[in-house]
Amino acid sequence: MSSRPAAGGGRWVEVDPGRVARWVEGFTGRHGPPTTTAQEYGLLLTAPDGATAELHTPPGASASPDVPGFVASATAARRLGLLLARKGAVAVGVADGTDLVVSKVDTRYVQGRTAAGGWSQQRFARRRDNQAKAALGDAAELAV
Repeated sequence: MSSRPAAGGGRWVEVDPGRVARWVEGFTGRHGPPTTTAQEYGLLLTAPDGATAELHTPPGASASPDVPGFVASATAARRLGLLLARKGAVAVGVADGTDLVVSKVDTRYVQGRTAAGGWSQQRFARRRDNQAKAALGDAAELAV
């Protein structure tokens, strides 16, 4: 479990799907029995003392209007397609539950920034843009 500050106050806590039920029990023990409201992102738990907790539905999981259904959906094994892309690098994979079934990683050269000024700076900027667009096309083909 890891914690970091949340925008607007509070903190963002990442809980392993297998521990969500126990985390909700702890929240209930600390703040009292919460009311559960279905939201577009998942569930909102509002405790009698005013404390709130947002349970965000994991990628590929189905939405549920209650905590037991949320926990069952979050812990169910599911197959996900993964795509990570940045400038001249791309990684594509398929995850089945916690296993990475197949993956492919590819890189393509994209020129970095240069300290040259004037016409050279414009020429290198156009070259970088063209190289990045070509890398994006390769990434799309790899994903397909």
